[in-house]
Amino acid sequence: MRAGGTAGVLELVAACGGSPARVLASAGVSSDDLADPDRMIETRAIALLFDAAARETGDDAFGLHLGERYPFAGLGTVSYAVLNAPSVETGLRNLDRYGHLQLQGGRLALEQQGANASLTYDIGVDAEMARQHAEGAAVIGVRLLQHLIGADWRPRQVLFGHRRPAVTTEHARILRAPLRFGQPLTAALVFDAADLAHPVPHADRSLLPIVERHLDELLASAAGGDDWLTKVRGAVAESLADGAPVIQTIARRLALSVRTFQRRLGEHGVVFKTLVDQLRRELALQYLADGKADLTEIAFLVGYSELSAFDRAFRRWTGSTPVAARKELRAGGHPADARS
Repeated sequence: MRAGGTAGVLELVAACGGSPARVLASAGVSSDDLADPDRMIETRAIALLFDAAARETGDDAFGLHLGERYPFAGLGTVSYAVLNAPSVETGLRNLDRYGHLQLQGGRLALEQQGANASLTYDIGVDAEMARQHAEGAAVIGVRLLQHLIGADWRPRQVLFGHRRPAVTTEHARILRAPLRFGQPLTAALVFDAADLAHPVPHADRSLLPIVERHLDELLASAAGGDDWLTKVRGAVAESLADGAPVIQTIARRLALSVRTFQRRLGEHGVVFKTLVDQLRRELALQYLADGKADLTEIAFLVGYSELSAFDRAFRRWTGSTPVAARKELRAGGHPADARS
């Protein structure tokens, strides 16, 4: 699971007067493991982290309380594909499709049966161990749907795999729905299937197809598991929205030391800076050719916070401006051929 799934855990522990260091030690992870939100962490370790946080703070509803304050940005680029979808169904289908970038070896699925729809989450970890994480995930799911539909939305039922806690006062306050425990999954929200057709009025329609294409490319990269360079390119592409990738971050994501990572790149005749530059250029040209995002959005997607910096880089890559390149691409030209 992406380390971004733990966003806010240690901060809430500290705010409650607990020791983040003890929580990390109990879960068998380090602060470095969690520093990169896109690094993949064993799901069991994440479940242990949430459980340890609850014990450290003495808060039996820790997962619920974390879910109330969890930042959607912790979901990475996938959050854009959910929150900017034209309808609830499209947003949840995107969560289903691209959830594989968040969770490997588990299950995140949208299902419909008659008048009911369900968003099911299963991480394949002992239900009691995963209790705090499951309850936090349920709250995040409710908040996502409230963002898409409205603040008063509530599920018909919330299902959990763990046993019913002795006290469920906070469950009732936060989830506002009937609860069922001891189910064969980690967590699930059951709701009115008619909600799927609800339009999302404030979605950014122009950004959605660009983000979906970006995520599709990440899925394709993840599928090419035998190609080490494909994995490297996928890791770089996934981190671009956070700015220019640094070698330490990508090496850590691939579970390698910087030295080993550089050696393996050298064996493939690749220089890290050049690989990043080439990937930014390729993606920029693809987004320009799509014609569905403005230049500021494209700059963000390829890792530039300032449009002026993107413009300078693009001139260096192609000898042209992004505006001129878009016109040429629409006319069937190839501005990238101007320079190697």
